[in-house]
Amino acid sequence: MSITDDSTTLNTSWTEQPVVGFTAGTLSTIANCVSYVESKLRRGTLSATTTPTSTDVQNELIRAKQELCEVMGFTWQRRFAYAACVAGTFKYALPPDYNGGEVTLRNTTDDFKLKFIDHFRYDLLYPDPSAETNNHPTVFTIKNNELWLCPPPNGTDQLELEYGRSGDDNTPTDVSYLPQIMRFKICDFAVFQSFRMLHMWQEAGLYRQDWMDGLLKAKRADGKKKWASVEYQALSCFQVYRGRGSQRAH
Repeated sequence: MSITDDSTTLNTSWTEQPVVGFTAGTLSTIANCVSYVESKLRRGTLSATTTPTSTDVQNELIRAKQELCEVMGFTWQRRFAYAACVAGTFKYALPPDYNGGEVTLRNTTDDFKLKFIDHFRYDLLYPDPSAETNNHPTVFTIKNNELWLCPPPNGTDQLELEYGRSGDDNTPTDVSYLPQIMRFKICDFAVFQSFRMLHMWQEAGLYRQDWMDGLLKAKRADGKKKWASVEYQALSCFQVYRGRGSQRAH
C-alpha cells in the first residue's frame, strides 16, 4: 500500500471567479472604506497613532466582512473555482477562502458532475486511492480540509468547484465581491466599533443599530432572490436531491 501522507503540503492553484460580479462603486477598495469611516468619525485624519488607528478601522472592516459570510449565507457568498488535475494525483488543496458547507464538483473537460460521499464511506470504499486505476474521477469527498477524488485522474481534466467562501477571501483586504450596499454596511460596523474604542457609547449604540437594521433588511432582500430562484416553490428534500449521485461507466 502506498497512501499519501496527510502532512504533505498541497499546492493546488485555483482560478476563481464570483458567481455574480459587482461594479466597483464608490467604496471600491478597503482604503476607500477606511476613508469613509474617517469622515463619519469627524476626528481628522486617521493614522498609526490616532484612536482608533487606521489599522484598527481596517481590521474592523475585515471582521464585519467575515461576520457577513459566517452567519448570513448571502447569495453572493457562492463562488466558482477552477483547477487542472494532475494525472495520478487524487488529493487537492481547497481554495484558501473555502468556508465549509455544501460544495459541488464538476469535471468541465467532459461536463460530468462528480458524486459527493462522506469521508467515512470514502475510506471504506477506497482505503488506498493510489491503488485505483487512473481514470476520470467519479466521486469526491472533503477531509482534513482537502479535496479527495477517486479514481485518481488519468490526465489534466479541469475541475470546477462551487462553494461558499469565507470573509477572509484570497486577499483579506478585498471588498470587491461585496455588493456596494454591503460595503456601506461594513463601514457602519467599523464606525460603531471605533466609537466604542473612544468610549463614546451613545454614538456607538446608534451605529450598532444601523448595522443591525441593515443586516435585517439585506437578509430579507437576499431571501427574496433565493425564493425567486426556485420560482417561489417550497422544494422538498426529494426534489433537491433528485438526480444527484449518477454514475457513469468507463
